[in-house]
Amino acid sequence: MKRKVLVILVAMLASLVSIPVGESDFRITLGIVVMAVAIQVFNFKKVIPFSVWTGLFVCLARVAYVATIGTDLSPALIGSYFLEIAFYVGYGLIYHFAILYNRSKTPIPLVLSLVLCDFGGNSLEYLLRFFYMSEVWSDTSLVTLLLAAVSRSIMIILLTWLLQQFVFKAEQKQEESQSSEEGQTL
Repeated sequence: MKRKVLVILVAMLASLVSIPVGESDFRITLGIVVMAVAIQVFNFKKVIPFSVWTGLFVCLARVAYVATIGTDLSPALIGSYFLEIAFYVGYGLIYHFAILYNRSKTPIPLVLSLVLCDFGGNSLEYLLRFFYMSEVWSDTSLVTLLLAAVSRSIMIILLTWLLQQFVFKAEQKQEESQSSEEGQTL
């Protein structure tokens, strides 16, 4: 539980970093990258509730940040941020079925599954923004969403690999050396 709370806090902070994509107002935020890497590295099984909580707290962090820098908090702006929760929920739902519980004989490669999760979550958010009549993404194309999905998925795989290779292997070696030293002293 502590690990999930820590991941949510890091995702909240990471979501404040945004990278523009193309000529539109669409931006890649890194909160979803933190969430997906944590799911991979820590092997979280209850992805859907975790994605709901992460999305909610990311949304609240972004609203709090906008309030602290002095931007007027209009209902349209707050509503726009709350629609982002749909991205996290959509990502979590697709991840649950496409990666965790995919029992096919030939599973989809991880990078394609992550692209599917990201594109599906973004498409859900895009659809809700369309119904909400939000003009924020009026110039965003599906190609932009796909480009964002591919780039985030590659970041997720690279960060997961780096953490597993360098951070967790180093911790594992340190634990093994400590246990062997304890065995020798007994």
